[in-house]
Amino acid sequence: MIDFNEEHPVAAIREMTRGIGVDRAIDAVGVDVVRPHSGPASKEARQKAGSYKSELREIAPKSHPRNGNWNPGDAPSQALEWAVEALAKAGTLSIIGVYPQIMKRFPIGAAMMKNLTVTAGNCNHRKYLPTLIAMVSANIVRPSRVLTKVEPLQSVLDAYKAFDQRQAGWVKVELLPAA
Repeated sequence: MIDFNEEHPVAAIREMTRGIGVDRAIDAVGVDVVRPHSGPASKEARQKAGSYKSELREIAPKSHPRNGNWNPGDAPSQALEWAVEALAKAGTLSIIGVYPQIMKRFPIGAAMMKNLTVTAGNCNHRKYLPTLIAMVSANIVRPSRVLTKVEPLQSVLDAYKAFDQRQAGWVKVELLPAA
């Protein structure tokens, strides 16, 4: 694992791959990206801080949309930039992180020069749900292994707030309907 507050992720990946880069990268974060505030990558992030602030004003003009539940990160396009930088030529970038429709920034020139394949979109739940249910029923996949909280369904609003505010322990939550 690479901690971006300890080392620059692109430099670490380049070192691990002898300068080639990785074949595949996934941006599963989206606009919730938080920039490094210490370590070697923080200098570059500080230089881009003004650009990121401008970007935030465009995509999230209110600092607390939705009654204070959601706060975007302070570097909305950082994951995309690092992913493109870390990829080898002819690599593939998959974007499943959440971006609003008004998001406009993407390092298209760098992606073009590397001849990258880019795929993006939300999960097609209807396509995968029957297979996932069958795998859970056959005990091949055990969702309980990744659960960090189990809460009653009537607590859904409080549970979502805790998850959305990134409170400790709120990673994967099961909501149980009343008996």
